[in-house]
Amino acid sequence: MNSLLIHSDSERLWQACLERLTKEVSRTHFAAWLAPLRMGEWDDDTLTLLAPNSVAKDFVHLHHKPLLERTLSQELGAHVRVTIALDPQAGLEPPRVASPSEATPAVRPGSRMVSPKLELAAESVRKEAARLVPRMNFESFVEGECNRLAMAVARQVAEHPGGPRANPLLLIGGTGLGKTHLMNAVGNFALSRETARKVVYRTSEEFAREYLEIAVQKHDLKAFHRIYQNADVLLLDDIQFFGGEVDKPRFRSEMVYVLSTLQAARKQIVLTCDRPPEEIQYFDRQILRHIESGFVADLGAPDHETRLAILQRKAVEGGWNITRDVLELLAEQFTGNVRQLEGALLKLCAFSDMCGGRVDRTTAEAVFRDVLRNRKNQASPGSIAQTVAESFGIDIALMRSRTRKRPVAIARQVAMLLIHELTDNTLHSIGVHFGRDYSTVTHSLEAAKALIERDAEVGQRYRSVIARYRP
Repeated sequence: MNSLLIHSDSERLWQACLERLTKEVSRTHFAAWLAPLRMGEWDDDTLTLLAPNSVAKDFVHLHHKPLLERTLSQELGAHVRVTIALDPQAGLEPPRVASPSEATPAVRPGSRMVSPKLELAAESVRKEAARLVPRMNFESFVEGECNRLAMAVARQVAEHPGGPRANPLLLIGGTGLGKTHLMNAVGNFALSRETARKVVYRTSEEFAREYLEIAVQKHDLKAFHRIYQNADVLLLDDIQFFGGEVDKPRFRSEMVYVLSTLQAARKQIVLTCDRPPEEIQYFDRQILRHIESGFVADLGAPDHETRLAILQRKAVEGGWNITRDVLELLAEQFTGNVRQLEGALLKLCAFSDMCGGRVDRTTAEAVFRDVLRNRKNQASPGSIAQTVAESFGIDIALMRSRTRKRPVAIARQVAMLLIHELTDNTLHSIGVHFGRDYSTVTHSLEAAKALIERDAEVGQRYRSVIARYRP
């Protein structure tokens, strides 16, 4: 291929391709990701395109490589493969941002001219996209009964952001259950499919810190608001941070303003929280009203089949040859959350790599001997409560919340009874663990005993937990 195209022909080819690409993607998307590219070297039928930074390189590789190959092939009339590499000239000259008053547009060598205003918008898009985790997408998310509804609604939101049925979308679940993964998946999908031009991701702590640095310290509230007002999709993680009393009212009021502004403009909002916000002390009522106008989806702890599917995918991604019985062992023993599962798998594979051995059940049992023994014999209030939560299929955070929903109340009562029977904790200390007083614990113990006698299913769950700690 390189013998057929001299340098000037290659440049004309690339300019013709850029012309085609302007009709395939939006102006902002073109300016953010495609216009900054420039041609590298040909190697037979493969063309290397050079990206100005690692964010652009990864994004174009993940989301635009097929489009670029198709466009180049159509223009040239022959099959072309594309690779994306970091431009070796990037960063050799300090970046310069043109002022709006400058009439001459900024031009990168080998790229299409972009106006200063559009370049500023494109830079903002790239900067915000850099906060997303590319590997956290819908394809890498393992779907199961515990998260099927949340997955479906998140995908719908990504395909049609700002719709009336799920705006805002609130994802609720404990640590390591996939809330942040789904949130990143929404952002990555929206950018790659161009259902949104600009996606803004923040944790709630980052939101508060940004407010302090820009609005308070620099006295520029408008600059702070501009970050969020220009977003087509706002992803705000861990909103339980806005609970509590000290120093939070001003952050909560700013969050209300941002939510109101974006909802009025029909921009999409996605939030996550580790428990229902109405159960968080001092949580703002106006924020609750916004949430109630949208859609709430729970992510539960993964069941056995989902845990096994997660382990199988991770093993394939890591290139590890692990037998199914080993994965079954991990799925049986590590039942807390996805992070715990991944940590166990990585520990096992790291041990195997260092020892140069095969990953089999004997190796796994040797690596996790202490962990497995402790899991069988350790009886602490935390471990018992976690085991009961897993048995009843609910989030441990709900058992410690103020909710009186019957399934949660039953699990809480059974957990209190088991802690009372399996440990030396006093009724007062059991109450402290669940945020209840002495009289509530006393009532819960009697209620749990009566329920175990008359409800066969609850009785079976109770006995299975007992068997785990008293084999």
